[in-house]
Amino acid sequence: HTPAATPAPNPAPHPAVPPTAEKMILVVIDALRADRLGCYGFAEPTSPTIDAWAEEGVLFETLHVASPWTAPSFGSIFTGVSPTAHGAGEMLIKGSKKGTSLMGVTVGGIRKSLPTLPELLPGDTVKGAYVTNAFLSEKLGFHRGFDHYDHRNASIYRYRTADQITKKAITWLTDHKEDDFFLLLHYFDPHMKYDPPAKYVKQFAPDKPRRLSAPFVDHHSARDGSLNPNEKEKRFIRGLYNGEVRFVDDQLALLKDAMEEMGLLDSTWLVITSDHGEEHFEHGSFEHGHAYEEEVTRVPLILRAPGGRWQAGRRIQTSVRHVDILPTLLALHHLPSPPHFEGTSLLSLIPHGAQEHRPAYMEFNLFHGQQVALFDGRYKFVWDTRRKRGFYYDLTEDPGETTRLGKGSPEYDALYTQLKATRVKLQKAAANKATNQAVMDAETIEALRSLGYLEKAPE
Repeated sequence: HTPAATPAPNPAPHPAVPPTAEKMILVVIDALRADRLGCYGFAEPTSPTIDAWAEEGVLFETLHVASPWTAPSFGSIFTGVSPTAHGAGEMLIKGSKKGTSLMGVTVGGIRKSLPTLPELLPGDTVKGAYVTNAFLSEKLGFHRGFDHYDHRNASIYRYRTADQITKKAITWLTDHKEDDFFLLLHYFDPHMKYDPPAKYVKQFAPDKPRRLSAPFVDHHSARDGSLNPNEKEKRFIRGLYNGEVRFVDDQLALLKDAMEEMGLLDSTWLVITSDHGEEHFEHGSFEHGHAYEEEVTRVPLILRAPGGRWQAGRRIQTSVRHVDILPTLLALHHLPSPPHFEGTSLLSLIPHGAQEHRPAYMEFNLFHGQQVALFDGRYKFVWDTRRKRGFYYDLTEDPGETTRLGKGSPEYDALYTQLKATRVKLQKAAANKATNQAVMDAETIEALRSLGYLEKAPE
């Protein structure tokens, strides 16, 4: 099935050729839904800084993730290929021949045969990263190519907050403002435990229900259904999340001020995205990692050129993917994409308008057995690999994904055929590469259990 391309809503106001990327900051805000930002239509004031950057840059209306959780999605951002191909985040059953079990858990890392984002950037670029997530451990290969990789684990009760990341970033930028650089900033706060500073609780979640509190730490019971919150409780939980988003946004404002003082706003590319979204009971469940509805799989992507003038205010409606991010970053450095990339640069979409939607393949969920999904720009097809059955949504007619459609239509047959072909192609490509399975240490496993990821063995 090939949907028609969506026309661009506005003409290109500036030259097609973008400024060269000699300095770049990639901001990844963990668990950030696109629809909780003002620039994506949200009514509450969660994102004035990000909204301003969107007005000064290019916003992609529909970016779909590689996976509904962190490691596989980061792996695709870092390698330009799907999780099956890069291997990061594959949760392996105890005793699997693919890896070694430790405390019952083995997880895949980025395959050594694949170059990563920092390894592909120019050799004279100084490369730094500040990340806060157990799954972004050096043991999984995410540190490869960085000159400075500052990784911290995160648990539901303790993690490095946005203000700490921003302080680290400003210090790093002060030291490297004269260099060509690439800086990855990973803000964890919207992920959990939904514990924004008090002023954000007052602003976004003032009406506290009797049995809930801030921080909201009942993620397990919310996910397994035992919490069963009423509408007031749902509003409170969503409000705490919105407060976390605004907390991160205000920290980005401080980063922006510091960059302006250093003269970096006119010389630095800013890229903002997320690894996955977050479900807030829209489809009966909570959190992420187990479903492929839009609240989990549609995330923001904003590119702001140095100076904030090139293609300012441009909004691209063509559907794109995580695997397109790395080719785009390389193109901004005037570097070609390696032939093994699945994604392609997004730069051609910006000045020339409509093109065919890029099918987004998604996989490696954590709970309820393995499913995979394909979004083609209109239809989203979800396939249960164990039960051998699927369903699809028509997002043009049903943007809220309220009605699951099944067999008996040409669309179902076409989507299944396309999904099957995609999976076969990826599995063949992965089989040709040596696997690199990394076993996590005890500290990491405890962090994952605290986050709820290892609550049950994968099916």
